[in-house]
Order: sequence, then C-alpha cells, then structure tokens
Amino acid sequence: MGTAHNIQVYLEGQRNAFLKDLEHFVKIESPSYSAPHLFHAFHFLIEQFDKLSYYTCWVPGIKSGGYLYARPKQKNSYKTYQLLIGHTDTVWPVGTLDTMPLTIENDKVQGPGVYDMKAGILQLIYSLKCLDALGIEPKVLPLVLINSDEEIGSKESTSCIKRLAKIATRAFILEPSLGHDGKLKTRRSGVGKYIVHIKGEAAHSGLDPGKGASAIVELSHVIQKLFALNNPSKGISVNVGMIDGGVRANVIAPESSATVDVRVPSIIDAYAIDKAIRDLRPENPDIELIIEGGIGRPPMEGTKENR
Repeated sequence: MGTAHNIQVYLEGQRNAFLKDLEHFVKIESPSYSAPHLFHAFHFLIEQFDKLSYYTCWVPGIKSGGYLYARPKQKNSYKTYQLLIGHTDTVWPVGTLDTMPLTIENDKVQGPGVYDMKAGILQLIYSLKCLDALGIEPKVLPLVLINSDEEIGSKESTSCIKRLAKIATRAFILEPSLGHDGKLKTRRSGVGKYIVHIKGEAAHSGLDPGKGASAIVELSHVIQKLFALNNPSKGISVNVGMIDGGVRANVIAPESSATVDVRVPSIIDAYAIDKAIRDLRPENPDIELIIEGGIGRPPMEGTKENR
C-alpha cells in the first residue's frame, strides 16, 4: 500500500481522538475580545504542539489574545518553508454554549466555532501528528501561525504574518472549505472599505429654501456614481451599505456620509476602483467631499502556482 493509503488508515483510526479534542477545544469559548478565554485556548494548543516536540512562542496581545508561532525543534537543513495559518478566535460571545451546545450527530458536528475554525486548527495538528506517527518527513518545513484577532481584522498579528509569508515558499490557510465537497480556494477577492463624508451648508427649508447646500442631495448623486462602478461580470462589487445625514426635517442638510464596501478580483481593478472613488467630485460647487479608507485586503489572484 502507498503513502496515501497509510495516511488515510491512520487518520480514520484517530476519529474518536479528534472528536474528543474538538469537543474540548470548542468548549473553551474564545471570542475575539476576551483575552482570558483566548489564553486558555492557546494553552490547549501549546500542549498539542509540545506532544509533537515543536518549539512554540506565544506572543500575548494588547487587545486580543495575541498569536502563537510553532515549528519543529529540529530544523535540519530545510531551505523551503510551508506556512500554515489559522485563528482561534470566534464571533460567538461567552455563554453561547448555553443556548447553542456542541452536538455530534450523524457525522455532523455543530457548535460555536466548530466550522470557523477550530476544526481546521485540529486538522492542521492531526496532519502533523500523522506525519510524525508514520515517519514521513515533509519536503518543506512546517511553520505554524495561529492568531486570535482574525475576526476583528488581524491588526495585532498582521506584521508577523507578513514576515513569515516573505520567507515561505507557499501558504495554506486552514479556514473552512468551499462547500460540502471540500474544495480549496485558490483565489479570493480583495476587500476595501471607504467612507465618503459630504459637507454642505445648513439653511431653514421653510424660511430660506433657496439657500444652503444639501449634503443629502449630493449624497444621492454620490450613491449613483458609486453604483455605476459595479461590474458583476468582472467580479467587481461596490456596495453602499450605510448612509447617514441631516439634522432635522426642516433644515437643509449640512452633512451626510456613505459607508462603502468594495470587492475586487485583481490588483489592477483595486487601483482602478480606488482612483475612481478618490476622483469623485461634487455636483454642487458649494459642497465638499472627503474620502476616507481604502483597499485593506489585497486580492489573492488566481495563478498557475496557486492552482
């Protein structure tokens, strides 16, 4: 029998152990903003890596639980690195287990954080356990980075992820698979967020209806211009998701704003959409537009190497 068969047999034999570990891990509730709970989650993971004789370095965060770096203690003479990334924080607040308990029925596990992404982290760990148990030495050195602020933007861990990515030959993110078939994502849209602030001039709509400069009227023009940037066939999405403005019904609105979500498939599209938004000009010369934000997450473009 070949290596693939041996791996399958080993992992099938670990089913009960995997589910037991998953149950324990999920019951350690770990929302992004609760550092003490995230600490417990990291302690569990450090124990798992210790059993693999991995070197671990846990860097506590300021607002989050920080991040955990792990690699084999024996680096040998590896010249290439495989970056493995996951996150232990969830969107579920402490106490969710009381109303959404962990259940295991008919080959389906449900509970807060199971899918996104504690099962993924344990798949990572059990993959490494499998290599160790079968004496399979990978051609690339595994470097593991697990953060605890992914659900809130990875602000405290991004710098470390970037440093590791620069030396890695390839990266594998243990996020949920795409659909029930377990397909891998080899491309992903870039994401941007913009806020368009509109400054007008107030006036009483009853006494001086011809005076002032309505920021809300200008907002209506801005929304139409932003909507025109959509290109579904190319995968470009520009969505005005929130608007705000005005002070009261009988006052010409002195200010308004729009919050915009942007999705782009390529860096070229990102530059083009960014320029188009920053180039917005008011229809009314007495109006001022202030643009904040930008493309926060560049796209992962589909390439031959990715596929």
